[in-house]
Amino acid sequence: MQEILFLGAGNMARALIAGLVRQGWPATAITVCAPHAERREALAAAFGVHAAPAQARVITPGSTVILAVKPKSIGTVLAAWQGSLSQARPLLISVAAGVPVASLQHALGEALPVVRTMPNTPAQIGAGATALFASPEVNDEQRQAAAAILGAVGSIHWLEDEGLMDIATALSGSGPAYVLLFLEALEDAAVAQGLDRPNARALTLQTVLGTARMAAETGQSPTSLRHQVTSPGGTTAAALAVWEEGLRSLAQRALTAAAQRSRALASTSKD
Repeated sequence: MQEILFLGAGNMARALIAGLVRQGWPATAITVCAPHAERREALAAAFGVHAAPAQARVITPGSTVILAVKPKSIGTVLAAWQGSLSQARPLLISVAAGVPVASLQHALGEALPVVRTMPNTPAQIGAGATALFASPEVNDEQRQAAAAILGAVGSIHWLEDEGLMDIATALSGSGPAYVLLFLEALEDAAVAQGLDRPNARALTLQTVLGTARMAAETGQSPTSLRHQVTSPGGTTAAALAVWEEGLRSLAQRALTAAAQRSRALASTSKD
């Protein structure tokens, strides 16, 4: 089993480690290097992985290095590890939002194999959706390794054009917040109409969860399923007439705004 080295011990590192261990990956093959002793030792205690300070160390050839630090720290971290990375030439998987492959390779000073990913927060419970893009230096074996690692926390979706990572970020990366805002709005609207808060929340959560499962498991399009539940002149039709007044245009504006922000962040990371 190949070794995995995490640079960083934040929430996404924790989610990935939990997913890997849950899938049967040996904890002894995973090492976490991070400056915060409390965080790295917490991961070691929870999952049995190795923990080490953030200082650069020798990397075993054939390993995978997962860059799980904040985007603003990328340059500093890669500069510190440049010698070790250059010598071992491992697969580098980045979960840093908005940082292009070119920026990572520029910071490294050479074109190492890089897989850029955009996981989302449901990865914390193994239900994530991750977009991935591989640089030309990534071979088939490394591509499969990246798929196995990110697949441990949910579904994976390869993009062949890195430029599409911005819209993937806007859709699935930021998407959980949109869904949660929708849940809040539905719950609050039900409470405003007289339903008690516990029942409003329970009904809202199960309705959204059940509908998403139905769409995923039946394979039918949302449009088809929506028509099945909408009787002409009925309660659903009355509500949909209101939703249609602005929901689609709001979705377009929201994803456009998020994608534009992602591009701006990517541009900043190149400087």
